Amino acid sequence: MKTSLLIGTVVILTLTSCEKLDNEVFFKIGSGQEYKFSDIELYDTSTNILYFKRVHEYFKDIYENTFTFLDNGQIIYQGSFVPGYSSYIPNGPFIMSPPMYGNFALKIENFIPGKQDIRKDPKMIDILNKHNLLHSGLAISSSSIEITETELTFKFTVINQDQSDLMIIDLDKTGPNLFHYFTNGLYIYDLAHNEVFSSTIQHQAPDPWNSWKIEWLSELKSGDSKEFTITYTINSPLNPGEYDTTFEFPGLAYQVTKDQLYQRNSRIWLGDIALNKRITIQ
Repeated sequence: MKTSLLIGTVVILTLTSCEKLDNEVFFKIGSGQEYKFSDIELYDTSTNILYFKRVHEYFKDIYENTFTFLDNGQIIYQGSFVPGYSSYIPNGPFIMSPPMYGNFALKIENFIPGKQDIRKDPKMIDILNKHNLLHSGLAISSSSIEITETELTFKFTVINQDQSDLMIIDLDKTGPNLFHYFTNGLYIYDLAHNEVFSSTIQHQAPDPWNSWKIEWLSELKSGDSKEFTITYTINSPLNPGEYDTTFEFPGLAYQVTKDQLYQRNSRIWLGDIALNKRITIQ
């Protein structure tokens, strides 16, 4: 009888332990690779990049697979890995593979227009906040677009809405040519989505192409903002009317290694954020 009770107790403890371990799993790749909350460093909601506490060499060998975010063993949402050479874009969340952010960060993409972004699901935000993993990264807003017969002046403001101080690419330090290596610049479309303007600035590649320098970056304290101005040449002024504008503010990516991510007390901001705004030209 005592033996039976002992065996029963061991079984219950084992099942309880397994259940606890399952509940600690936050991110899973395929059916085998599991990552607990304790394996995660942070999640940046401005870029939807999941940062891990250490490098995982396994990431570089992923080409096609699935991934799942979990809460107490329940699926929050799922997606798939898509090879970078593929022309296929899934109807839902996906991660380009191999990763663009070393082997310590994964960016979750989602190109479904007109639908609620499942990456910002309240349950996802709540579980990130509960485990102190939620970071808000950067935000971008447009200040103005001014057009003359020969020039288009675009001003925008970048805001650090993160609780951490961030290091960002500084247009004033890189100059416009190097800055436009990291971004395609400003696009303007008419309401029929015909392109009427795109960047006229010739980009300058770093030497070597996969390098970066700390001199290109500026520290943006938590809560602070910085305005930038880009001047483009234009061949002819735009006709008065409404237009849609698109611009991506860039960060570094594959250039930064895990041991370089933090510079003193600031984190290098990786990824990019988009500004999409309708404007009226008088």
